[in-house]
Amino acid sequence: MPISAPCPREPPSVPGMVLTFTLCLLGSSALLLGTASGAQAARCRSPLVPYGRVYPVRYYYNRRDTVTFTCKPGYTLQGPHSSTCGADSKWNPPLPQCKKEVTCPRPPSIANGLHSGQSSDKFSRGVTVSYSCKKGFELLGNVSIACMGSGLWSRPLPRCQAIGCQVPEVQNGKVYNVQSTYRAGDTLHFDCLPGYAAEDTYEARCQPGGTWDPPVLVCQRVRPCPMPPEVANGNHNGHGKAGFTMGMSVRYSCNPGYILVGNAAVSCRASGNWSQPRPRCEEVTCPRPPSIANGLHSGQSSDKFSRGVTVSYSCKKGFELLGNVSIACTDSGLWSRPLPRCQAIGCQVPEVQNGKVYNVQSTYRAGDTLHFSCDASYTTEDTYEARCQPGGTWDPPVLVCQRGECGCCCCFPRAALPGRGSLRAGTGDEAGI
Repeated sequence: MPISAPCPREPPSVPGMVLTFTLCLLGSSALLLGTASGAQAARCRSPLVPYGRVYPVRYYYNRRDTVTFTCKPGYTLQGPHSSTCGADSKWNPPLPQCKKEVTCPRPPSIANGLHSGQSSDKFSRGVTVSYSCKKGFELLGNVSIACMGSGLWSRPLPRCQAIGCQVPEVQNGKVYNVQSTYRAGDTLHFDCLPGYAAEDTYEARCQPGGTWDPPVLVCQRVRPCPMPPEVANGNHNGHGKAGFTMGMSVRYSCNPGYILVGNAAVSCRASGNWSQPRPRCEEVTCPRPPSIANGLHSGQSSDKFSRGVTVSYSCKKGFELLGNVSIACTDSGLWSRPLPRCQAIGCQVPEVQNGKVYNVQSTYRAGDTLHFSCDASYTTEDTYEARCQPGGTWDPPVLVCQRGECGCCCCFPRAALPGRGSLRAGTGDEAGI
């Protein structure tokens, strides 16, 4: 028995339409649909997005295949994040674009204001930052600005304006040229009623935040001042005057040995009080006395010395004092001059046993060098010179020429003079042999 048998073919009713085939299998039939000769399934080419990436990557995509898009660093996606291959072999929705990323720098600062963009140095397109003002100022203009597609911040910028002042009240006085409002920095002038006066000034300045400086404007009833206050160790020139009224002043001076500290003059104020603070007279003192090279003074135990006090100077061993033995603290608070100085003690002409000194001087200062030579048949063991030391001693301390030991019939003196070479006793070089 055959497994299958061909079914009768049914001609297509319309040319180009789908052909129908019937397969009879074990008494059953199945309907197979095929594509008419010359027809192809819908496919889409790989989408091209400059500066972008597509996933998954293929050469061709079948109908209903979906891809997703991303952009390379520095670019942002404009358009859909995904698209599907349609029956018309086109992507739907249309492909997006990768545009170069636009950023703005840190927002501009404004005087007396702050903005909310302090935490970053780069801002994406469309980001906004808001502004606020410091205490005493109010914001005028846009509260916020935005980063635009051009990489610039929107304009105009807001600004912070100092809060103005209201007209102040002047006790027992009046304001000149009254204004409805006063801006920060404006100066207001006022005057007092008859019999009244201001203690310090007749004007006030508007401060940021709406306050005045001085904060309270008061005209007080004019009263006479009593006798100016006395100061210890000093006096003033107001004695003998009958009375003191507003604006009058007196000057203070100090007794000898004292110096004035503070304002020398005080004035009578409208309230009947003298201006403060009054001066004082302090005793004249000198600082620690100056030090001198290689010397000491008797004022080491204190840092402050009264007028007239003296200190004496002395020198270290080997030095002698030249000038004033002592100096005194003067009325000006300075030490008297000139200061003494310590000079190294000089040396006397030394004796040279069996020799003589060249270029003899009456005195030798510390550091001077002396040259000597030895008599005939005598020589020195070490050197033909000596140096004067502080304190009046020579180095070497003793200058001796000893009898020379020669292997010949006679010996010649050995000398070392400035500009001449040393002569060795007992050689023929001295005689030119």
